[in-house]
Amino acid sequence: MLFDEVLGRLSNSGRPVARTAYLHVNFRRITPVGVELRLDAKFEREEGRKRVLTAALYDGDHVTADAEGLFVTLRPGQP
Repeated sequence: MLFDEVLGRLSNSGRPVARTAYLHVNFRRITPVGVELRLDAKFEREEGRKRVLTAALYDGDHVTADAEGLFVTLRPGQP
């Protein structure tokens, strides 16, 4: 849910509304609870109505999970 929320907000920031088409998450190592984590997100590219974004979750220098999401801009009249 964290990746979908962050990537969705980045996808829609200053752009027409888009929805998640797919979100692929790789769990790289155990993510600890009760510690400060860092999430880096990046808008990779836009191709027509498609937007590709990536993100990584860090515990210190270690990636605990990463994700790639595809977001598609809504057509006029779509809710």
